[in-house]
Amino acid sequence: MNGLILGPGPSLDPLRRTLDGFLEGVDRPALAASDPVALVHPYSDPGDQEVAGLLVAMLAYGRVASIRDRAQAALSVLGPRPSQAIADPEARQTLAGFVYRFQKGQDLPRFLAALAHLRAEHGSLGAAFLAGDPGGSTDYAPAMGAFAGALSSAAGRRLSYGLRFLIPDAQKGGAAKRLCLYLRWMIRPKDGVDLGTWSALGLSVEPSRLVIPLDTHIHRIGRYLGLTDRASPNLETAQEITRALARLAPTDPLRYDLALCHLGISGRCPKRRDPVKCEGCPIRAVCRLGDEPPDWPFGE
Repeated sequence: MNGLILGPGPSLDPLRRTLDGFLEGVDRPALAASDPVALVHPYSDPGDQEVAGLLVAMLAYGRVASIRDRAQAALSVLGPRPSQAIADPEARQTLAGFVYRFQKGQDLPRFLAALAHLRAEHGSLGAAFLAGDPGGSTDYAPAMGAFAGALSSAAGRRLSYGLRFLIPDAQKGGAAKRLCLYLRWMIRPKDGVDLGTWSALGLSVEPSRLVIPLDTHIHRIGRYLGLTDRASPNLETAQEITRALARLAPTDPLRYDLALCHLGISGRCPKRRDPVKCEGCPIRAVCRLGDEPPDWPFGE
């Protein structure tokens, strides 16, 4: 794709006004309560937040109900101070045999041992992440690759498929959606949804460098809004959508992420034009599906 589309017209104002108005009408506490991030909110200590957050985010694939059930089960085993529990080999082994889709056997204990290793070496997972940031990049993509490499190295040799799956690496072709999600939780300021954890640890982080967590909903709605024309849901597509949103909110491009994602998750945004759902859609004015065809509502 050559350049950005950014909505149905050359001006950014209609898109910005529509998305900002959409955000104003969103019940963010309700969205947070139904999102996996709700499992991280009960922890007040930043160290516990970053450990619990990474565990929850890496298990955040599949059905939302299943994610919450299995992630909560793992957190319950670790107890009220997961940052301390993962430093104890015996505590980690209580999760031997934990099963969730691709994960089983020693996958979770080895993953938690890797987290404990990075925390012991750097003081926090946030510091470990920033240690891999080469600087000079407009986003955190290079640091994401370095962090995945550090986790893989700390996890040891002969990683099972389930353990490798817990360490998404965008450098291998995907969008690393779950890692992007974790970084959003840790880096965006505390706002009732995201936690601002790494700022609370005194780390210098920049929300403007985050990459949007690209799932099927963000990809589809991003195409509807003209934020990308890319067909592949990979890192390049995530970066293009993020750059487009950064033209609307340069210091905080991911401010729209949760609301747009849940618009898709809820089913309010259909996969094809729907006369009923499209009629009441809050972003219809800037959506490529928004113009009524001549035979509306009996069209596509």
